[in-house]
Amino acid sequence: MEFKEKLDYIKRFDPEGAARLERLLNKEGALKEGNIYGERFTDRQVSLVFKPLIEAAYSRARILEALSPGANTIYGISGSIHMAPDEVFNHMKELMRKNMVEVEGHEGRDAVFRRRV
Repeated sequence: MEFKEKLDYIKRFDPEGAARLERLLNKEGALKEGNIYGERFTDRQVSLVFKPLIEAAYSRARILEALSPGANTIYGISGSIHMAPDEVFNHMKELMRKNMVEVEGHEGRDAVFRRRV
C-alpha cells in the first residue's frame, strides 16, 4: 500500500491524526528544496522520516477497526489482525493516551478494550 492509500484508511478511524500527517507530508517539497543553509532531504531521507509515522498510524487504525464490532483483549486483537501482542499493546497505550480506546472490563487477567465513541 502506498502512503496515500494508507492515509485514506487512517482517515476512516482517526481523522485528526490523518490531518496532522497530511500537513506533515505537504512539507515534503520544502524539505527537498532545501533550507537557507542549502541542506536538502533526499527521497530516501524523506522515506526514513515519514514511513515509520505512516506505518504506526496505519497499525493503530487497524486496531481501531478490529475494535469496531465490539470489545476485545490484546490477544484477541493480535490474532484478528495478525500483529504481535506486544506491538498491539504499545499501540494501545498510545490510543488510550489519545482517548480513542478505554478499558471496558477484564476477562480473567486480560483487560478488555473498546473503542471510545
